[in-house]
Amino acid sequence: MEILNLEAAARPKVGTRQGEKDRKKGRIPAAVYGRKEAMVSVTIPSDGLHGILKAGTRLVKLTLGGKQELTYIREVGRHPITDEILHVDFGRASMTEKLSLKIPLKTKGVSKGVVSGEGQMDILMNEIPIQCLPTQIPKLIEHDVTAMEIGMVVKLRDLKLPEGVTIDGNVELLCITVHKAIEEIIAAPDAVAAAAAAEPEVLTAKKPEEGEAAAAGAPAAAGAKPAAAAAAPAAKGGGEKKKE
Repeated sequence: MEILNLEAAARPKVGTRQGEKDRKKGRIPAAVYGRKEAMVSVTIPSDGLHGILKAGTRLVKLTLGGKQELTYIREVGRHPITDEILHVDFGRASMTEKLSLKIPLKTKGVSKGVVSGEGQMDILMNEIPIQCLPTQIPKLIEHDVTAMEIGMVVKLRDLKLPEGVTIDGNVELLCITVHKAIEEIIAAPDAVAAAAAAEPEVLTAKKPEEGEAAAAGAPAAAGAKPAAAAAAPAAKGGGEKKKE
């Protein structure tokens, strides 16, 4: 793998606000650590970093204060929405010691399960954890999924790795699966409105017509008169008879 050079500058002030100021000036906040040495906070030129990432290399000769050391890009932190590079981690490296890092996983072809129209492929890992010497770092790991049918899976141990490269961790972990697609039926707004309009109205009781309520109340009013009339005799006969 090609080794590119990058000039770094010391970063005495750290923090979120300082990072925003650095990026506005065209500098990316970064950290250099590893090999039992103290971590160093630096900034690197944005255009220089983009050139390295475009080249696909991970090895960088980082120059700081006149001193040059071999490093590799361990992680690139990006904004989850804009994909802007926010921060970079560099690890110190030695040509004679193996590194632990993650490499992009890329699929090749279209699986039989997906071609059939009934399957769906899921990539469970976008990056693969590996170990290798600095000179053996691959740009990516590619896996051909053409023969994959519904129900088939790919584990880390199934990946074809370049010479000198091994999986760093559990080789039984799943990284690619093909399963039966789940159909989702989503009704259009017009269809929902039409269905609602077509539903019959459910009545729990007959609605009274206009005027019926008044008519229904009339007998009650008429019945009140006898009650009043009955009260009159009671009042008349209830008193004592006047003596002449």
